[in-house]
Amino acid sequence: KHLHQYVEEQAAISRRYRDQGHPKFWGRIIGTSADAESAEWLANKFKSFAMSDVRIQPLDLSPQWFPQKWEVTVTGGGKTVRLDSAQPDYRAAALPPGGIDVEAVYGGLGSAADLVGKDLKGKAVFTYTMLGTHSEDAVKRADENGAVAIFEVDMLPGNMRYQAYPSNTKAPGFTVGSDDGLAVRDLIASLPPGQAAHVKATLDVQMVPNLKTALVWGTLPGATDETIYIVAHRDGWFEASGDNASGVAAMVGLAEYYARMPQAERRRTMVFIGLDGHHNTGPGSAVGGVWLNDPANKAKLFAKTALSINCEHPSTIQTYVRPRYLAGDVVHWSNMYTAQQWYVGGPSRPELTAIAVKAFKDFGVPLLTEPNPRPPAGDLGRLYRFTPGVATSEFFHYFHTDRETPETVPWTGLQATTRAYAKIIDEVNKQPLSTFQRPEEPVPTR
Repeated sequence: KHLHQYVEEQAAISRRYRDQGHPKFWGRIIGTSADAESAEWLANKFKSFAMSDVRIQPLDLSPQWFPQKWEVTVTGGGKTVRLDSAQPDYRAAALPPGGIDVEAVYGGLGSAADLVGKDLKGKAVFTYTMLGTHSEDAVKRADENGAVAIFEVDMLPGNMRYQAYPSNTKAPGFTVGSDDGLAVRDLIASLPPGQAAHVKATLDVQMVPNLKTALVWGTLPGATDETIYIVAHRDGWFEASGDNASGVAAMVGLAEYYARMPQAERRRTMVFIGLDGHHNTGPGSAVGGVWLNDPANKAKLFAKTALSINCEHPSTIQTYVRPRYLAGDVVHWSNMYTAQQWYVGGPSRPELTAIAVKAFKDFGVPLLTEPNPRPPAGDLGRLYRFTPGVATSEFFHYFHTDRETPETVPWTGLQATTRAYAKIIDEVNKQPLSTFQRPEEPVPTR
């Protein structure tokens, strides 16, 4: 529960930013005052543990995407549905001044079969999806067929706001909560043949220049100049409790634990980095990761690195959507945390895999039965080619939504995963550097 307090403190940073005049697009967003407050919060934690070389390294940002205001309503048959849950996809293009007033089209799952015979040109299309369904590329298909706005309804029970990554479409994409999306579907269905519902929508966007973000550093010197890196990204949408206050909390917990240990008992120097993050997807994103990947910085920092752990979504509540024999259109919560996706050093490091799998088992951290078959997602994806990397994570139902509160992060899972990370560190420290270091892997081709 001690670690969970760190999750709650970061969620409070997000809420403060929301309450300062950002009611719809909020969180610990890169380049904002919440980003700066998050950096100060983390640096102060490191200082409280008497860590060395605690500093906030500022980084310049290219112009950042910020939606200023937007409204979406659907009308027909004398009825109006206001889509309060509509959230523009990151980097969505602005709508024309004054907005649009166009026909609404029900697109079902958005598959080719769903859209056969439907004229989408100049219209607003509603498609429906949910975690676990087959990807139909519905948003891309609607865009290619001339839609001027695309609304992707998340069919999870409730009416969650969901912040999506870029749709990479000409027409702006929006996510919509289930309640709003079903109301639109039912409105369209209620109209007589030949009568269409209409969408009125506005979206104003600014690309804001001259913003900054930061890397936050703290070091625990060891008995040697060999290194272990612990990283976690600080940014996130809404309260961002799972993604990624939980990861930052795990990193802080590890720093707190090892800071109590005499330097002579820490075989390797431990470097902790609060990364800026990656939710500002697109050109100019993840500037901290780019800085770490600069050849000169990489050579200086990681030449003697035995291990890097990326703490990202380490504890997520296990939920069930409309389970059999339980009434109600709801998401049911359990008293357990989810199994996690995982990556441990890749196939060239069987020793690290054995250490990590045993540690997760010993501390009750459930994993998927097989490691990630491709390079790891998240911030280890920027480090794994030249460091022996470990990452576990899960994304599940509340990922990137305004329901991703501290309650969605079980303290038991956070504790278990953090203890497993510590066990991995201790076991790696029993082995020579040569056990884990390998030549840098090539950049994977897509």
